[in-house]
Amino acid sequence: MSELTDLTTRFPLPDGVPDAMLNKSEVAQFFGVSLPTVDAWLRDGMPWVSEGTNGRAWEFQASQVWAWRKATVASEETRSAEAQAAIEAMRLKLIGGQVGDTIRALPPRERQQIYDVELAHRRLMQESNRLIERDVVLEHLQDLLSLMRDTVTGLSDRLDREAGLSGKQIEIVDTIGADMLIQLRNRSAAFFNARPVSARVLDRDLFTQ
Repeated sequence: MSELTDLTTRFPLPDGVPDAMLNKSEVAQFFGVSLPTVDAWLRDGMPWVSEGTNGRAWEFQASQVWAWRKATVASEETRSAEAQAAIEAMRLKLIGGQVGDTIRALPPRERQQIYDVELAHRRLMQESNRLIERDVVLEHLQDLLSLMRDTVTGLSDRLDREAGLSGKQIEIVDTIGADMLIQLRNRSAAFFNARPVSARVLDRDLFTQ
């Protein structure tokens, strides 16, 4: 079984999504990303069916690019987890623990010290506006998208009154505006979906031992 076949088996398309042939622009819409992002993925090895040349568009199989992207994200998450484990092990080593231990291996007081430092750092980042809560960002983004939606919705009336555009021209503007709103919504959803909330729970015995 080839590597690509193995990936499409491990990461199949979501139910109901047809395995269509896509061009580069459609791949961008498929994932809710920009064309430069698709170009970067190509440089990173995203699979293609036909390479784009002068007069000939790129062709991609939906199942292949989906599986490749899912595998790439999974690999990045694994690398991040391994890096975090290395960082945690080094922290333990620096305060007297053994490399390979976890925070649970430390006495409660030393574990509490680690969590206190992390909490203080997080508060400092928030107070200096270098770390903004996810809900605050999401609420602000929703406000901006609502403002843009209202503006686009009323654009055709303004163009009719102030610019005297024909019905056909206004229809084209409406279509472009609707497409833009869809892309904004898809890209926003893709951004947050790629960054799921990861709740960290403190050890209960940290406060009971």
